[in-house]
Amino acid sequence: MNEENMDEELVADFKGGDAEALGRLMERHKAAVYGYLLRLTGRREAAEDIFQEVFLKLVRNPAAYGERQKFRAWLFTVARNAAMDHFRRETSRAEIPLEGENGRPGPGDLAVSPEPGPEAAVLNKASAEKIAAALARLSPEQREVFYLRHYSELSFREIAELFSVPIGTVLARMSRAAALLRKELGKDAGLKAQ
Repeated sequence: MNEENMDEELVADFKGGDAEALGRLMERHKAAVYGYLLRLTGRREAAEDIFQEVFLKLVRNPAAYGERQKFRAWLFTVARNAAMDHFRRETSRAEIPLEGENGRPGPGDLAVSPEPGPEAAVLNKASAEKIAAALARLSPEQREVFYLRHYSELSFREIAELFSVPIGTVLARMSRAAALLRKELGKDAGLKAQ
């Protein structure tokens, strides 16, 4: 059974009263959705709260997922909308910090090994800081497409559905993001608009 069919079956089971199916859905998508929310908010607590909100929406209203689109694309749409609501509640949507500050993780914090040797720690930190600085130079739209593609592994079609834009727009944003990152990080960065 492919991934998409498994999601559809689990959703149908949940709608039919199988509460454990929701747990299996959460486990299947937790890493991708939580990682996306963490990168978007820059705060573990906020990402955890929003992640819970996403699945509570399905619990409260199982019919919210109408099966017109893939479950995964729908899930990321709900996650993105919940994150935007979170930002609105905070009243000011300042630029999301990409470097760790005030206890917030940044992409660099996620890239550093938990137990590196001294030399590796210095090299990892320098690389992470360079990557975080390069990502900060992207527009918010380019950065979000980059995160969704490379960290959450959504397809370009799923990203286009999420943003309600043509796939060409998503491809253009990714292409510009890859070009800017390649320029910032050097030719050996190995980034391409995949």
